[in-house]
Parts: sequence; C-alpha cells; structure tokens
Amino acid sequence: MLSLGVIAKPLEDMSIFELGRAISSILNNASFINKNSRGNHMYSNALKQYRYFMKSTCDTRGLSDAIATVEQDKTLSVTERQAIVQARVGQGDFRKALMDKYNGTCVITGINLPQLLVASHIKPWSVSDNSERLSASNGLLLSATYDRLFDNGLITFDRTGQIYLSNAIGTDNLKRLHLEKGMRFDLGICGNMLEFLEYHNDVVFVK
Repeated sequence: MLSLGVIAKPLEDMSIFELGRAISSILNNASFINKNSRGNHMYSNALKQYRYFMKSTCDTRGLSDAIATVEQDKTLSVTERQAIVQARVGQGDFRKALMDKYNGTCVITGINLPQLLVASHIKPWSVSDNSERLSASNGLLLSATYDRLFDNGLITFDRTGQIYLSNAIGTDNLKRLHLEKGMRFDLGICGNMLEFLEYHNDVVFVK
C-alpha cells in the first residue's frame, strides 16, 4: 500500500492514531479489497490484529498530538475546541448526551454507577470528524471493562444489537465476563449510528 500511495509511511512508523486512519484507507482501497477477498479476508484481519497489538502496547504520544491539533485549530471557537477535546476523554457534552440517552446505565451490564461508566465512541475519535466526535449517535455508554473490550475491537454489535465476540478473548474470559454468542442488547439505534457500527465492524473489530 505504501508503493501505491495509499499510505504515506510504513505502518510501524505510525502512532496509534495515524494507524487508525491508515488502516481505514487501506481497507477501502480497491486493490486491497480484491486481494483481501481472494485471501478469505485474512489480510484485513491481520491489519486489525496489528492495530489491536499496537493499541495495547503504545504510549499516549499519539493522543497528545491529536488533541494538540484540535487545540491549535483556529477555525474552531474556544468552546468548540474544548467540547471536542472533552469528548475524547469521555467528558463534557458528549458524556452528558449518552448519560441522558441510556438513562445513566451501561448498555451491557445495566450498571448505573456514574464513576464506572465511560462515554465510548463507536467510530474512534481519532478518525472521526469534529461533528462525529460530538454526536451521541457515535457513542455507547459502557462500564469500564466493556469500554476497553469495545475500544480494542474485541467486541462489536450489529444493527440489531447482537454482540459479536473476538476469538482473542478466549472461552474462559468470556465466562468471567458473562458474555455469550448471540446475546442482544438495546443500543437505542438513532441517527447515523448504523453507519458508525458498520465502521466499527469493518475496521476495528478483531475476529
């Protein structure tokens, strides 16, 4: 993909946030789609496995750089910049909108202790535009453990709210998490949420 100009530098030289954008570009490239189809989708899953590995081991430098970019964007008002940065860390209006939408409860566990709840982006903040970063349609309210699972692509949902589980979790951990194949949850589908879920399924979820 580097030789075709789809990405500007090798994946191993990218921050986790650059990696998210790069993988999205690769997965939508016609040449890659054709090769991936012939390879029974092993190439796309390898990319997502690599992203998962990097996300679990990288430092926060990429996050700091991404936030700095927003803070220096003079096309946005101070209030807009603050709201977008707060949305990245699960605070501010984005969190409030999700707390209201889901009545302050985790969509998976039903836990309603605010200190344990995370406003989680469906399409990652790093690859979303500013409108998507603030949209409640691009969020789920999850307790901390399940937020980590979702953010790392170890679980995802389809348009009916059915959960899909990554093989990387393992049978024993699924039992500990009280998760089973075929479980269904009320996600409160609205707005562009189906598009964001499709993105999470295609780009983030690790089979």
